[in-house]
Amino acid sequence: MHPRATPEFVPILRELAAGLREGDEGFHMISVKPDPGPYSSSFVHNEPWLAYDAIQTWNSVNLIYPLVSHDYGLTPVKPVVMAEGAYEAGFEYKFDVTPLWIRRQAYYSYLAGGYHSYGHNDSWRVLPTWKEALDAPGAFQMSLLRKIFLGLEEWWNLVPDQSVFVNGGKTDGDILNLASRHKDGKWILIYLGSKATFTVNMEKIKTSKKVKASWINPATGEKIAADEFTNRGSQVFSTPDDWEDSLLLLEAA
Repeated sequence: MHPRATPEFVPILRELAAGLREGDEGFHMISVKPDPGPYSSSFVHNEPWLAYDAIQTWNSVNLIYPLVSHDYGLTPVKPVVMAEGAYEAGFEYKFDVTPLWIRRQAYYSYLAGGYHSYGHNDSWRVLPTWKEALDAPGAFQMSLLRKIFLGLEEWWNLVPDQSVFVNGGKTDGDILNLASRHKDGKWILIYLGSKATFTVNMEKIKTSKKVKASWINPATGEKIAADEFTNRGSQVFSTPDDWEDSLLLLEAA
């Protein structure tokens, strides 16, 4: 559903939800995409029919992390989807929505504990070039994101944890450095929104005395083995020189 995001519409939403449930016998999940937003939890989170929260940040990239983090911590616990940011190649956002910005929006969403949906200017406007837009760089890189997360052992046990950083983490502004880990310490995944030098608490890896480090290029999927370390104390890392943004994967060796 796609309503105006104001409390006076909640009774209408309840009736719509009841109709949807009756029509498909509860087969599909029901949510609300707020417009103008920015987040559904501000007015319907406690509704029993709401399966997951949704967020619309449009061009406010700086809102992704705080809003997803907010919804991640709510009770009752419900998934949160960053449902609409800036669309790739869009021209109305006051900045160029490059593949780099597409990657940043997506990784911010996931590493804050949510999910993410991608859009392209030509697709939603149904321009004559909409078919070509299916193969846009940002779209391809979202498929790489999927492969990267599916390659993690028990990816669904991801826990956002900025205390992984001893220093160099960044959770405010447009360009962030964010960390997450497996709930039992089997791996750590860190996203760096630009070139960075930072320090990691290696003791966040709990299941092995050794830690294997790898760099992953979010733009290409290229994976480079870095080194092996003990999971004791802290370790300084610097992103590869010629990458726009980077992922660091630390795994129990």
